Amino acid sequence: MLTPHAIGARLAARNMGRKILCLKSVGSTNDAAWSQAVEGAPHGTAIFAEEQRRGRGRMGREWFAPRGTSILCSVILRPEISVDRVPLVTAAAALAAADAVEEAGGIEAGIRFPNDVVSAGKKLAGVLVESRFISGRPDLFVAGIGVNVNVAASDFPKELRATATSLSIEKGEEVSRIHVARALMEAMERWADDPAHRIKEIRKAWRDRSEILNRRVRIRAEGKTYGGVVEEVDPIEGIEVRLDAGPVRVFRGEHIEKLDVAG
Repeated sequence: MLTPHAIGARLAARNMGRKILCLKSVGSTNDAAWSQAVEGAPHGTAIFAEEQRRGRGRMGREWFAPRGTSILCSVILRPEISVDRVPLVTAAAALAAADAVEEAGGIEAGIRFPNDVVSAGKKLAGVLVESRFISGRPDLFVAGIGVNVNVAASDFPKELRATATSLSIEKGEEVSRIHVARALMEAMERWADDPAHRIKEIRKAWRDRSEILNRRVRIRAEGKTYGGVVEEVDPIEGIEVRLDAGPVRVFRGEHIEKLDVAG
């Protein structure tokens, strides 16, 4: 099991992981983090769980993770950030997950807009950021991050086997979850501690890790399906797609229900 001592030992982070809770089973680590946040838990508090009974992803989807195989983590963030910069928080968390995957697993990772971390074209990790306005601005966030670490191919439901993977599958051997958890906290420190003051860096790094730039995609947004080629990506402005019909259309992350890379 993950423990605060194991994760915190030799942790090279000043704010992220300043308080760590490791739970056996929760409905959702995001829900557990919100409970801590409203009680005043400090910026950088991290909640890890061995199991989520009601783990959730974007658009109400369920997050699959067998007990004790993955990193299921939510981090409380209290950044100073304006409303128009809120998407930076999701971008920063996705960059942190991608960095952690590469450092701990030794495999290349990319970001599929808006919040999936992928390797070899398959989903390896996901991010769900939630925010609340307390003082009239978005001053409290919970960043939920799930990383498939030691999930075997046979563990995935049949409907996920063609699209999901894990660190152990890609590396060909079991990977230390403690190492992944520590790498994630250090990467969160790098990207999510103060994202409003790292806008240029986040935008560049996020673009450099894009798995969809110059690729043909199919997008489901606001009840309609679109096809085209992605010409530009930006975590704040969204993605520019040259539609098959000809015009360029911009899609923001909050409006995209599903995105598939077509080729």
